[in-house]
Amino acid sequence: MIEIKEISLCVLAGISAGIINTIAGSGSIITLSLLSFLGLPAQIANGTNRIGLLLQSTTSSYKFYKQGELSLRGKVWVLVFSVLGAVLGVLCASTIPVKNFEKVVGFIFCLLFLVVLFKPQKYIESSISLKKYLPLIFGFMGFYAGFIQAGAGVFMLAVMHAVWQKSFTELNPLKVFIILLINCIALFGYAIVGQVDWGVGLSLGVGQIFGALIGVRLNSLKNNIEPIIRFLLLGIIIVSIAKFWNLLEPISVYIIKFWNLF
Repeated sequence: MIEIKEISLCVLAGISAGIINTIAGSGSIITLSLLSFLGLPAQIANGTNRIGLLLQSTTSSYKFYKQGELSLRGKVWVLVFSVLGAVLGVLCASTIPVKNFEKVVGFIFCLLFLVVLFKPQKYIESSISLKKYLPLIFGFMGFYAGFIQAGAGVFMLAVMHAVWQKSFTELNPLKVFIILLINCIALFGYAIVGQVDWGVGLSLGVGQIFGALIGVRLNSLKNNIEPIIRFLLLGIIIVSIAKFWNLLEPISVYIIKFWNLF
């Protein structure tokens, strides 16, 4: 049974992730890390995280649609390959042994550390080959998003910007809709195999909805806030890597004892 203090932490983490996803991306780093530290196995944390992502992307997609900003014309193959990739990603992540999955996630977080630190997505440039293989590229990104999700939206925007030469503001509705489709598949798949904690996930989801609304208002301050967000994410990633690779066992004993005092 989820306790009040855990619900509070989940809502706060959800708000933070919602804000970060709206103005910068990679908010799942926060939610996945929290779920892991709350004691959820990595695979269940991964499945549970999809509830908030689904609620957040559904809310955003609906608002973009009502405002006439969501256009899917000529994007069918991108959507199809993203969904197919997500199906394979979910199948892979849900069947890997728990210990192996945690090591894989730890490795992915190492890569995310480099992505957040150096922002390599800004070096993606337009090319004929990039446009030619766009469906396959989105198939790979769909696989990654179905597998773990964290950071997928950032690279989706970078690739779409390089191919279609439109602003991130114009492309963001399509990115959000693709994430919506991927997480519909992911949540369904992880729920079937029992890798979703609904109580924790709904608490995160409520926070992420509010975070998304706050993030829209803070979007104009993105340039001022982004350095702070990057510093926060880097710190969380380092601690999470240590957690996934079982480097925090001696420290975690004292953390749990301190936590149980409240």
